[in-house]
Amino acid sequence: MTRLGGLVIDVSPLRTSRPFRYAFSARLISLLGIGLLVVAVPAQTYQLTRSTLQVAGVSTAMAIAMFFGSLFGGVLADRYDRRRTIQLARSAAGLGFIILGCNALLPHPSMWVIYVAAAIDGLAGGVSSSALMALMPTLLPRNKMAAAGALVALTTDIGTMVAPAVAGVIIAAGGIPITYFVAAAATAGTVTLFQAVGPAPAPGTDHESPIRALVTGVKFAGSHSVIRGILISGLLVMFVSGPMVLLPAFVDQVLGGGPTMLGLLYAAPAVGAVIGSLTSGWTGRVHRNGAAMLISVAFMPLGLVILGASGAVVLAFLGLAGFGLGRALNDILRFAVLQQNTPDELRGRVSSLWMVQAVTGTAIGSMAAGFLGQWLEPGTALLVLGIAGSVLGLLLLGTLGSVRRATSEVVEIDLRESPVPVGTTQQEKEGSS
Repeated sequence: MTRLGGLVIDVSPLRTSRPFRYAFSARLISLLGIGLLVVAVPAQTYQLTRSTLQVAGVSTAMAIAMFFGSLFGGVLADRYDRRRTIQLARSAAGLGFIILGCNALLPHPSMWVIYVAAAIDGLAGGVSSSALMALMPTLLPRNKMAAAGALVALTTDIGTMVAPAVAGVIIAAGGIPITYFVAAAATAGTVTLFQAVGPAPAPGTDHESPIRALVTGVKFAGSHSVIRGILISGLLVMFVSGPMVLLPAFVDQVLGGGPTMLGLLYAAPAVGAVIGSLTSGWTGRVHRNGAAMLISVAFMPLGLVILGASGAVVLAFLGLAGFGLGRALNDILRFAVLQQNTPDELRGRVSSLWMVQAVTGTAIGSMAAGFLGQWLEPGTALLVLGIAGSVLGLLLLGTLGSVRRATSEVVEIDLRESPVPVGTTQQEKEGSS
């Protein structure tokens, strides 16, 4: 692929690393299966109960299970073979999909089965996501982390757009049970492809108890200035991640539109995210990638300002697309800075903290937006959310000096010999001397 102006996404990790190519393909197929479930489970739940509360309950059960799966998945990834951890987790998820399919074939499907299977899927998804984040950097040179992050983000964005549409077609043609079985087949393909990645043993042999290991990971994240700053900036990203809950009221009260306009605006962030990933080639060549990450945090909420101030659907679409583009670039740069500053011995646990933020981010952002929406009209609420996010982002850019000074250069640390805390970069060493 020709890299026009150095902007086009860097696909060299797919060309140069066979294990990464297999892991990437496995994840792409896995996202298809997960995307089918995103549509099929709510559809079946509502079909059985006619209750939006039950639909929310199933989603909540899955989210809670994913939270704990993400948290302890990092511990497992630092203790056991990471490839095998992913395979076992996805196998458990596939078993849950088969159970859902068999339950759906019954004359009277049981809701408790759906709740249990949703929890299994959430738990398995959390474990496999944390383990995959820890595995990826071992398949590539560290200077390719931004490129890997862009490719991972692109598959997520495309999966978000394509998989639900595919699910709708399968449900219409074959029904909900077939959709579950197709998801199980996709998961089997994922497990098979990961076999070709090769062994990925966890680093080190001296392992703590699971709880103590988790505490060690949290302590490291809290004591390492760059990792701590990344997680702090992630809190702000969480705060501005829930504007979609205000869209129905915004379309109705401000734009005077209907379902078609609402659907268009719901798709806008994904469109922006795909554009951001496809034009992310420059991210791998940014020397001060920590500063670039913080700048993206500050500018991402400006999309909400444009949305809130708009009175036309075109501007609203552009604002949401800009928000999605900023979010994608932030994810790519955060992935690179996080992986470049985390030692392999702790990568699973640190990755799990990032995953926990991702899992809870939309829920917390939605609550913040919903709270503002109770007191302000939707356009004003979006303006307040966007302006506050940008101001706080600029504040973080000015105060998180260690993140701002972080570069793409990585110095490997020998944990047995270094007097400096685990994962300390060369910049921090020089700053303390």
